Parts: sequence; C-alpha cells; structure tokens
Amino acid sequence: MFKKILVPVDGSKFSDMAIEKAKEIAGALGSEIILLNVLEVSKIDYPSNPYKFSPELIENYQNESRIIASKILAVGQSLLSNMSDKVSAHAVEGNPSEVILNYANSNDIDLVIMGSNGIGGVLNLLGSVTRKVALSIKKPILIVR
Repeated sequence: MFKKILVPVDGSKFSDMAIEKAKEIAGALGSEIILLNVLEVSKIDYPSNPYKFSPELIENYQNESRIIASKILAVGQSLLSNMSDKVSAHAVEGNPSEVILNYANSNDIDLVIMGSNGIGGVLNLLGSVTRKVALSIKKPILIVR
C-alpha cells in the first residue's frame, strides 16, 4: 500500500509531528521513510546588486544552510532510530514546494506526510509550502497538526 513515505522536514514542531505520524504508519505497514530537507539557497540579488551582499557572505550563508540541513535531518533520523534500516535522509537545494513535488513524483513515493505549518509561521490554516504541495500533488498527502 504505502511502501515509500516522504516526510519533508524543516526542524519545526509540526515537522517533528509528521515524523512521528510517519513512524506510526511505517511501523504498521513496513514502509520506508524518506526524510527530505529543502535548502532554499539563492543568489540573493548578486551580481545584479553587487553592493547588497558580497560573494563571501553568500557562500557563508549557503554553507551554514547546509550545516543546518544536516542537523535537521540528524534529529529526524534520531526520532526514527529504532527503524534506521528503513530510513533515508536527503537535503536538496531549491524552491521548497517545487522540490517536494518533483521528489515525490520522481521517486515512486506512495504517501507524503507534512506538518501543517513550518518554520515560516502561519498562512491561513496551512503554511505556504504545505498549501502549495497539497494543492498540486497527485499522490496521497497527510497533513499533520
């Protein structure tokens, strides 16, 4: 039924709740869990506005983002430590909703489990990334709150 479960994670309490729900479902069904963190790394106006941010600052920001992604994925994996043989973790750069949709469609994902809100706060009843994914995905999605 649900052989592969994708759980986008951002370090928020809602993403931790999504991990817990994925653990419950995967435990019952023997599913694989894929944790996905999306690094929203951009050029931040450089070089179109070279006085705004230096290349060094941008590189430091990107490196720090990668370190944070590793930490977020490590926390997610620790929440799933008793089923580590069925858990994988990936960090991908790009637009969060686009990356989640592309990943789900390109990797034979059977179910996406997401928190209702992320670190960005609240937009109506759903976070903006969750909302975009929920409205566009063609696969089953479970939104946890």
